[in-house]
Amino acid sequence: MKRLLLIISLMVVFTTSLMAQTIRIAYIDSYKIISESDATREAQRLFQVDRDNWVNQVDDMEAEIARLEREYETRRLTLSESGKREAEDRISNRIRERQQFIEGIFGDNGLAVKRNEELMAPIMEQLRLAIDKIAIDENYTMILDASSSGIVWAQERLDITEQVIAEMNKE
Repeated sequence: MKRLLLIISLMVVFTTSLMAQTIRIAYIDSYKIISESDATREAQRLFQVDRDNWVNQVDDMEAEIARLEREYETRRLTLSESGKREAEDRISNRIRERQQFIEGIFGDNGLAVKRNEELMAPIMEQLRLAIDKIAIDENYTMILDASSSGIVWAQERLDITEQVIAEMNKE
């Protein structure tokens, strides 16, 4: 009987101490934070410069292919069979090179994906640091992310998205 009373007493003390602690929960919308931060705008601008450069390179390749095709068509009647094959091979090779270039830049593991990850990595770290700072400064127990569909409902007053954006934009 004494054991049971001791266990019940310990449970009451433990439960009371947990209830005495203030639990503070907030949430953010990381999609909104990423899309509205100054750092993301700059990363997007830098990525657009790179993308425009890659697109210009593809355009140059297409212009060269078109030029080769025009030359071939104008000279086709005067070319020997081996000359025709050589011109057709040159055109085919340029088309293949263009396709490989496009795949190397814009493909699943292409340079564009890697460049985007490179530009976004410091922003994601900045986001993490801003959330950590606010969580510690404001004594939050937990911060959830509405963008990850982890929240079904929450009071508007728990949303600290704007505060995180402001913290990120301070730097």
